[in-house]
Amino acid sequence: MLKLKKTVIMTLIAGMTISMVACSSGETTGKEGNKPGESNKTGESNKPAEPVTVRILIDKTTNFPEDNTVVQEIRKRTGVNVQFLTVDSPDLETKLNTMIASNDMPDAFLNPNKAKIKDLVSNQVIIPMDDLMKTYGKNITDNKGSILKGAAQVDGKVYGIPRGWGFGNALTIRKDWLDKLKLPVPKTIDEYYTVLQAFANQDPDGNGKKDTIGVGAYFAGGKESDVYSTFAHIFAAYGVPVGRGKLIDGKVIPWLLQPGFMDGIKFLNKLYKEGLVDPEFTTISNLKEFEKLWNGKMGTFEFTPNGTTQNWLTRYVEDPKPQFEFTVIKGPNNQGGTQRLYLEDSGPWMHISKASKHPEEVMKVLDFLISDEGDKLTWAGIENKHYKMENGKFEWIKPYDDAASLRNEGGFAYNGVMNRINGFSVQLLNDQTKAGLKLSADNTIEDAYLYDIPEVERNSGKILQDITKEGFTSLIVSKGDLDKEYESFKTKYLDAGGQQWIEQATEIYKKENPDKK
Repeated sequence: MLKLKKTVIMTLIAGMTISMVACSSGETTGKEGNKPGESNKTGESNKPAEPVTVRILIDKTTNFPEDNTVVQEIRKRTGVNVQFLTVDSPDLETKLNTMIASNDMPDAFLNPNKAKIKDLVSNQVIIPMDDLMKTYGKNITDNKGSILKGAAQVDGKVYGIPRGWGFGNALTIRKDWLDKLKLPVPKTIDEYYTVLQAFANQDPDGNGKKDTIGVGAYFAGGKESDVYSTFAHIFAAYGVPVGRGKLIDGKVIPWLLQPGFMDGIKFLNKLYKEGLVDPEFTTISNLKEFEKLWNGKMGTFEFTPNGTTQNWLTRYVEDPKPQFEFTVIKGPNNQGGTQRLYLEDSGPWMHISKASKHPEEVMKVLDFLISDEGDKLTWAGIENKHYKMENGKFEWIKPYDDAASLRNEGGFAYNGVMNRINGFSVQLLNDQTKAGLKLSADNTIEDAYLYDIPEVERNSGKILQDITKEGFTSLIVSKGDLDKEYESFKTKYLDAGGQQWIEQATEIYKKENPDKK
């Protein structure tokens, strides 16, 4: 985590002043006008005040023109000259740090690092939003009031609005392959193993070759929090929440030290030795792994249903298209399920800068973006220009049925700035995808989630992450004594800060959950 240098911060604070803009009747001003009762000077025209300009730093995942139809419409509907400063998602924090150091703060910005929030507060870089939201943020509080906590809240005040974007993962399985091989949808870990054997060895695609994968998985690419996600259903079958702690005998124990972790490892080790899991999982990128599913070479895969049975429907190359079903795998003790979503801890977080001269106008813009009207505009564009609704059915207007054409107009570009929970795009999901998301939400497993971050993780988190990754992959592909190798891995982890993590995580969890023991 980047530490803001004292000299830089003092310079920043000295240069920051808040000039609260007086507003009446919902109008905004960019310049001082005449005082009440004062007339224009001779020769001056009575021009309307120019709209206030606010700059907002956001991330992007695809390119689009800076001046586009949607952003022009946002300015028109809010009466604010919004200037979005866009940067590729991986570079967002670096850009933010540069702007802080150079004393060139935008009016508002997205911050992808929750560990940074307390520093931004203590160094007076951002302001609390509570009063602004009461006056100008009804749509925000209506949609996200329940998740304005966790890292977003410091000393009882809201300093950030979490994006709150996220969907549960669920294990999807090729139902057409099951039917061809006369196998039931697996519900237990033993049934799952039988299915994976069949998918890898009994030519489910009928091409006469042994070229299909039982379970797809990837370990490279994607966000840090996604590294283990494709394995989550296997560890859940043994009661282990992947990547998260669990309260055991009054202490928060990291997932790799929990009972059941080695059961999951041994199962995966068996799959790897028998060629039932993708042998490239240690090196393949997430996108390349997706392609194996799209190209009909993978039998089961854990991912959000928004991808597998919704957004990817046009990517599947087989004819007829593959058929999928979602399932939950239970282990020997009837454990199993999915990872619980914590939308309040789903960043990045939107902050309003103390340097902003127009915080009220910023809040008005943010509130519009999260409104039903703003959500539809930023996702699908302008109704009857980019899309139309006929008898309650959504339909793109050509040529905007092509995603690239819509992006050129600004479609999709600003939808994630505030992200309306259960917004327009979610309402348009198909029934199978909605059922998959419900299955995920209804079958979450126990964990001991932390909003705050243990100090050892702030200081040595990368070391612990690297030890975990190395140990995880080496155990799965190992041909040696797994129990002996695990003991060595566990000792290395504890000595590198793992023991301090347990102590600090337990203290944090008890503070955040005083009713739990």
